[in-house]
Amino acid sequence: MAWRNTRRNTRRTLLTVSAVIVAVGAMIFGLSYLGGFMDNILDTYARTESGHVRLRQAGYMKKERSMPLHLNLDNLTEVLQVLRNAPHVEEALPRIRTAVLVDGAGSNKPGLLFGLDFEREGNYFNPTDMVVEGRLPAAGAAELMIGKGFAEKLEVALGDTLILLGQNAYRSMSGMRGVITAIGVSGLGHLDNRFIMTAIDQVQLMTDLPDATTEIVVFADDPLLADSLVADLKAAVAPVLSDDVEVLSWKTQGPLLLLLEKNKPISNAILFILMLMAGLVIVNTMLMTVMERTQELGMMAAMGMRNTDIIRLIVTEGAIIGLIGALIGGAISTAITLWFEFNGLDMTEAMGDIELPFQGIVYPDWTLGYLFTSIVLGVLAAGLAALYPAWRATRKRPAEALRK
Repeated sequence: MAWRNTRRNTRRTLLTVSAVIVAVGAMIFGLSYLGGFMDNILDTYARTESGHVRLRQAGYMKKERSMPLHLNLDNLTEVLQVLRNAPHVEEALPRIRTAVLVDGAGSNKPGLLFGLDFEREGNYFNPTDMVVEGRLPAAGAAELMIGKGFAEKLEVALGDTLILLGQNAYRSMSGMRGVITAIGVSGLGHLDNRFIMTAIDQVQLMTDLPDATTEIVVFADDPLLADSLVADLKAAVAPVLSDDVEVLSWKTQGPLLLLLEKNKPISNAILFILMLMAGLVIVNTMLMTVMERTQELGMMAAMGMRNTDIIRLIVTEGAIIGLIGALIGGAISTAITLWFEFNGLDMTEAMGDIELPFQGIVYPDWTLGYLFTSIVLGVLAAGLAALYPAWRATRKRPAEALRK
């Protein structure tokens, strides 16, 4: 009977179904997009900033914004050997980053200089894939890769020479002259407008850090082991480091994870609002249906149908409409989401000036759980939304309803 009733006013049923389609479809795509967005940030943050575990001299974290070169890790060769031989360590990479003033083509601009081990960074910072013109700088040579946006600001190109001025580990002025061998795009908008990369030995020479670095990022063979690695690595490097060392899991290296955790309730609230909007449409259409069928419902009551049966009938109608809409919305949204999961969603322009570790292409992370949850919520929302109209239908006495 409930199924037949859904076909009595096709236009109204389609309106209600469309509301559920939109709500369920938006929920599936929203959950998938947010999942992919979070994974993008966390993966980029780990690869370019924190590793799974990061080692720095004690006190560096408090002064991180000034990138203090005097707080460094010495005895680098031996420390790296210890770290790379430790259980569950996939790679340990030294990195130096420091602020420089860059002189090119007659103009000076502040920049961010990275010293990297290009040979070992392939699967992490991944400088090889950044190159859009030229070739990577070679170790042992005063060669540079510059961000494309930064090159445009300085009006320089491949083969041009840059002069970099900065500080050394003793807080004195230092500098280097290098030739641009590569123009790069990192995918991180805030970096592309100011970064310069060179082999780590060149930055060690410029900053007076022989066999030393300002940080070592460690990548575990399983990111979930990061917390347990902290104590093991701190004990392992203690005999070969002359100073106290900070050994921090990527989960404790700043406010980013806390910010992402706080974002989850907001995302859930948005999805709840979507379902609430669909529910309001269902309430409205079901109320109209009940009003139109007042005499019919009165007749049913007069023939002995109990109030609970009438409520069950109307709620079942709502649930059927919800199921139809949820299945259609789930199918359409899954197809769209999977297309974007394969091709990606380009957010480069929108995120270009935001200083987040974020690659411009987002790949939504669709899961069967998102589909199932959204369909169930769609049906529940439709069924619950029909409760009030069903309750209203039982408020009138049969005789009164029959007179309408």
